[in-house]
Amino acid sequence: MSDHTQKENQQVETLKVKEKHSPDSQKKASQSKKKKPAKPAGFKEFEALAMEIVEANGGSYYEWLHKQHQEIILNFNVHNQKQITEVAKQS
Repeated sequence: MSDHTQKENQQVETLKVKEKHSPDSQKKASQSKKKKPAKPAGFKEFEALAMEIVEANGGSYYEWLHKQHQEIILNFNVHNQKQITEVAKQS
């Protein structure tokens, strides 16, 4: 390998290292590791009980939950489009 080729390879490696440690690459890494919100204490127990109640009445828990989600969205005031946009951005 020629001396010129070795210098080019070293420069490429140096650029790669600098790129890994740049502030932009660190921001991307921290943004991709966004923490999930924690479930409240007792969430799993209440979820299990709700599931049992709905299914004991012959329904599907996930259908019921889906309807609850739809109801929240449908009841949301359309005049608050700015709030809708903000909620969408946060999730």
